[in-house]
Amino acid sequence: MTFSAQLWPLAVALTVAAVGLALLRKPDALKVWLVIGAMVSLGTVGWTAGQRPAHAASLPLTALLPLAAFASLLGQAVHRRQCGGWLVSFLGLGLSLGVLTAEPALAAFCLVAVLAVVAAALLLAPSREPSSGLWGIGTLGLGALMAAGSLMTGPPVSSLAWALACATALPLVPLHKGFVAALTILPANLPGFLAVALPVIGFHGLLTVLPLVPPAIADALGALALAGVAYGSLRAFTQSRAASVVSYGGAAFYCILWWYLCSTRTAPAHTVVYLSAVGLATGGLLLAWHQLRARYGEIDLRALSGLARPMPRFAVVLSLLALAAIGLPPFGVYAGMLGMLLAPSFTWSSALPIILLGWLAAAWYLFALVQRLLFGAHRPEYRHEDLRGPEWASLALFVVFLIALGIMPDRWFDPGATPLTRTVVMGAPSWSR
Repeated sequence: MTFSAQLWPLAVALTVAAVGLALLRKPDALKVWLVIGAMVSLGTVGWTAGQRPAHAASLPLTALLPLAAFASLLGQAVHRRQCGGWLVSFLGLGLSLGVLTAEPALAAFCLVAVLAVVAAALLLAPSREPSSGLWGIGTLGLGALMAAGSLMTGPPVSSLAWALACATALPLVPLHKGFVAALTILPANLPGFLAVALPVIGFHGLLTVLPLVPPAIADALGALALAGVAYGSLRAFTQSRAASVVSYGGAAFYCILWWYLCSTRTAPAHTVVYLSAVGLATGGLLLAWHQLRARYGEIDLRALSGLARPMPRFAVVLSLLALAAIGLPPFGVYAGMLGMLLAPSFTWSSALPIILLGWLAAAWYLFALVQRLLFGAHRPEYRHEDLRGPEWASLALFVVFLIALGIMPDRWFDPGATPLTRTVVMGAPSWSR
């Protein structure tokens, strides 16, 4: 397969975004065009993987991006103010696919572009918390500089720079601010999509550099990740906005993944399940909150409650997404975490209680969030309207994806059963058969 053919996923997504510019003043047509474009991108990803069997291990993550774009766009209310966000998300889709499918040099350029695009979107977006936006822009800018610097330096400096760039996408404290700002400030479907896309490209990039990271630095990153689990959980407790609760909770769950990768020096197949499921659960919860904001505006959590009776469809999908996010079966977070803990490379350590406490904290604040919204005191001063068809379908797709990840046969992810799964061991990357 030629190098140019490897660029098909990137080229198709960027072409769809470019044509969408002509439809910028026709939101109905633009939404339909982008939804169709997401499915075409998914087909292109499948075709490309079929042409590259030796590299098809990235197919689950690569296919996840157009699926997340499709599901997040489907439920969007048609409004001209949303069009810019839709196009930015599709631009991000194309560049993210470039990170996953292109050759290393171009992949690094695409990572720089993704982080720069998100930073620019934050710069242009109105924010209730300007300091958070500035910290996010600075963190993403640092990540872009690190990714660019990795191309201009040699090891071990290039490896460390690339790892730091990945830490801004797959959030690791203290480089998590860009991730949190993107999920809490950006409009339209961008938070729901970026909750999946940023960690996926960060994880993919991290796997390429993980074997080159010295053990001492890996141990330091693991300790930082443990601190991030505690920090993210505590910050989630103190938030009064649902998007902030979900974003800091997602950052804490990704820090668990960082700790696992650095402590075991391996990336077994179930890390992909865990990563994908946390992203989908976080993105689904953010889109659910977006549907409430479309109806009630930016309302403090204490001012909105008792939605279960007037909005039963919303109550069902929100409850299922929360159950998935805290790691209950049969959803993917549970399957991924259980598979990681049962992997032969994992050994029980004194750090595990911190991980479990972070998990219990997530159960507490996510259940409190759902309880307050759905089962608190009824507020008759608000006019309630349940989810419409596309909105319900969008959130239901996230639930379906999470269930599929939880019950999918092990052969799809077991390195010993299929040649399509990559196992990375610190110091010895290999393709397992």
